Amino acid sequence: MVCAGSGKRVKKSWGMATLLIFTFVVLCPRWALPMSLSDENALGQKILKLIHKSEPFVDDGEILTYINEVGQRIVAHVGVTPYRFRFFVIDESVPNSFATPGGTIYIYRGIIEMMSSEDELAAIFGHECGHIMAQHFQRSIDDSKINSIAMLAGLIAGIFLGAPGLAAGGMAAGETSALKSSREHEMEADLRGFGYLCKSGYDPKAMPAMMNKLLKRTWLESANVPDYLETHPATQERVLYLNDLVKKEEASGKDVRIPPIGNFKVIQAALIAGYSDEQKALEHFRAGIKKGDSIAVYGLGRLYLREQKWGQAVVELKKAARLMPYDPFVLSTLAEAYRKTGKLKEAKSILESALTIDPDSAIAHYRLALVLMDMGKKDEAVANLTRIEEFAPTFPDIDYQLGVALGQTDKLGLAHFYLGCYYYQQADDRAAISQFKMAKPLLAGSPSELKKTDDYLKELSPKKHGFSLHL
Repeated sequence: MVCAGSGKRVKKSWGMATLLIFTFVVLCPRWALPMSLSDENALGQKILKLIHKSEPFVDDGEILTYINEVGQRIVAHVGVTPYRFRFFVIDESVPNSFATPGGTIYIYRGIIEMMSSEDELAAIFGHECGHIMAQHFQRSIDDSKINSIAMLAGLIAGIFLGAPGLAAGGMAAGETSALKSSREHEMEADLRGFGYLCKSGYDPKAMPAMMNKLLKRTWLESANVPDYLETHPATQERVLYLNDLVKKEEASGKDVRIPPIGNFKVIQAALIAGYSDEQKALEHFRAGIKKGDSIAVYGLGRLYLREQKWGQAVVELKKAARLMPYDPFVLSTLAEAYRKTGKLKEAKSILESALTIDPDSAIAHYRLALVLMDMGKKDEAVANLTRIEEFAPTFPDIDYQLGVALGQTDKLGLAHFYLGCYYYQQADDRAAISQFKMAKPLLAGSPSELKKTDDYLKELSPKKHGFSLHL
């Protein structure tokens, strides 16, 4: 994991750790045994459901599709992997990120707001992918001589959350081993992540730059926390050896730099407009506009969308589109403002322009689907949603809209199937089971979806969990 300390963050981390301990010990009573891939996936899904119930998540499609596109660009270079990687944004101001078994990566709004570029976002994702590919969670369990719930609590908090100290309860001997393991794991995740970053065409200097920002944040917020109590290597040490790696990479003469997926500053503005304090966001964007910042114009338009001031949103977003005419994210947001005011033809035209610029823009396909549904063109809407269905595990509204559109075209089996997928991702097991049961007898002509339905129902079927801790 990557984190910068603060009292608030530590308190939050321990609350999260309590959830993870409950999941791991009670719901997975065979935790002391080697974990299979199916065990990992099941545990990861249970953790996701618990975090969904306890933490606020960013649910904005523009942000989520962009985040996942960046993440998947990194994943394309991790090598052969059994994991299906997913990326989520937690709506908290703490600067943190962590990975859980099965390939799920969580990044906090706070750390994104600290960043300067897509390269730095990719650097964090590379680091977390390094943890997953190195199977650090499983290795920590296998390598630790755990003989108490207290030691398990400390280990899980350290693995997932970077909670400092872990010094309570006289666990010094166990902690020393866990801290050493965690430090080694962080080093390995950095090394792997640096390799993924370079292969993905991002700037290798982004990783030490991001670590340096975390170092400065740590000095400001946790200057009294001794280095030896941190569960991750001292950030200064990480900056130094990552800078050495950058020098070696530059000396090799390799240059596979690829243009970014999108305008990171636009996405950052969308995050501020949609999730930070509204008054502070308003002041931030107005100050930027006075300085001639085109991103601030876009941010103000996004803020008006949040406040449902549709007319004012159109005015500001039209200005932003004139300033950034080739940015598909800006164009798709303007189209959403037009859709909210009932100007469907204008919205459709703008989204088609966005897709001319970037035919793979997931958010443009999604918003075009919404416009097409409003226009009564259900089949065209389904085609656009199907094209981006791969993003649904992180952006479940894609599955929801697919279910609605398919239902309106009398494809009821698939409609119930996608609605089941939507509720599954939303951790609403009861609704998911209901939809999958309705889908099953109607999916005879869709063998792939029928098999997935059976798999979901098998996973969601109530089971009696043992409570033996095998200590």
